[in-house]
Amino acid sequence: MVRRILTSVGAPMVMGVLLLKLFDILKEKQLWDVPIWVSFLTTFVFFGSSVLGVPYGSLSTSWDAEKKGSLLGFEEAKQNWDEMWKEEENKS
Repeated sequence: MVRRILTSVGAPMVMGVLLLKLFDILKEKQLWDVPIWVSFLTTFVFFGSSVLGVPYGSLSTSWDAEKKGSLLGFEEAKQNWDEMWKEEENKS
C-alpha cells in the first residue's frame, strides 16, 4: 500500500516540478515567455492530482494480505470502494 501511495503521489508531483523547471529554463533562455497562467494551471493539475494519489493508493491496493493485486488496481479500487460504503451503511 505504501509503495502504491508513494507512486501515485510522487509521479504527478515530480512531473509538476519538472514542468515548472522546464518553464523556467524556457523563459531564462528567452525561447518562450511562459504566461503565468500556464505555470499556475500545470501546478494546479499536477499537484492536485498528487493529492488524489493518497486515497487512490489506499483504495487500489488489495486489502487481503494473501491476495496479490493488479498493476493499476482498478478492480481492487472498485471492490474496496464498495466494501468501504457497505461498512458505513451498517453503522447507521
